[in-house]
Amino acid sequence: MAAPIQDFGRVLKALFRFARYVSFGVIGLMVVFLAFRVAEVYRFFADIHIALGIAFLVVFTVLVVWLIGRPLYRFWKVPAALKPPVLPPIAERTSKHLSQHLVFVERYLKSLLTNPEWEGSPEEVTAAIARCEALRKETVEATKDEIAEMSARIKALEDETVSRLLEPLDRKARDVIRQESLAVGIATAVSWNGTMDAFLVLWRNCNLVSRIARIYYGRPGPRGTLSILRDVSGAAIASAYLQDLSEAAGTAMGSVFGKTVGMLGGPLLDGGMNALATLRIGYVAKARCRAFSGWNETTRTEAVIGAVKEAGQLSKDVMTEIVKAVGGGLLKIPGKAIGKIGDAISGIWKKGAGEEPEPAGA
Repeated sequence: MAAPIQDFGRVLKALFRFARYVSFGVIGLMVVFLAFRVAEVYRFFADIHIALGIAFLVVFTVLVVWLIGRPLYRFWKVPAALKPPVLPPIAERTSKHLSQHLVFVERYLKSLLTNPEWEGSPEEVTAAIARCEALRKETVEATKDEIAEMSARIKALEDETVSRLLEPLDRKARDVIRQESLAVGIATAVSWNGTMDAFLVLWRNCNLVSRIARIYYGRPGPRGTLSILRDVSGAAIASAYLQDLSEAAGTAMGSVFGKTVGMLGGPLLDGGMNALATLRIGYVAKARCRAFSGWNETTRTEAVIGAVKEAGQLSKDVMTEIVKAVGGGLLKIPGKAIGKIGDAISGIWKKGAGEEPEPAGA
């Protein structure tokens, strides 16, 4: 019985690897997609007058450089995050593994002192580093039987020091993720065009990733960066086509709840799904830029599941804000109807939070 299970596991891992490699092509697809969209708009203006077509290209180029190129440049200016060592299972660890990990923890703590976003006490960092150094000296003489106990002590040290020192940065990151998801949700809900939706999602998500990297003063390596950009590209492409689906959904809702709800149902679905996708991207980027755990298949899956759960916890709050902003600005509709729309969209996300997603590309 074991052999078929092992074979299935190998096939599953191969499928995940194939999916990750293919998913990197989404970034190229995003470029092609936008190029076709821009060409369509250019032809529209050029058919009126060639000068209008050229003016559109100039304005579009300036917007791309300022709104998308600038946050990407700021992202690349942030120093690369420290790369944590990948620890083997406890039964296979040696004193050398523990010593290497503690050296990383010390370097990570020291990096907080150079982070302009961190506002903690340097004395706390110095005290935490001293504890790491003392524990590292003990690991040198640790026997095989003491490895498990030493691993538990290191984990306790991390929980008591590093996690607590990172709490202010974590709060900032959560606030930024919420702000950007609201901006995406409201902007795409009132947008009139799928191409505009794609541009808005691309702009705000690039800005989101850039801001998170600056908060933790570290960006992931090339593969991690490609993984985040792939998620951003996929969200931008999806947003362009989501409007057609949301309009159809709005029509269906109008036939059930009345024209008023139908008029808002489509835009709210459009904005809500884009906002929730941004939440998910934000929390995956947070896990990547925080970079305190070694990135492997296990931690990658845990990060994605954690991102979906954290996003799910905020989903109803974000949806309520979007419904209030869009519904209050366009039409006055009954509060119960607004609540039903918000609960329905956030419920889609929360349902997904209970399922184990496939690992994100690394």
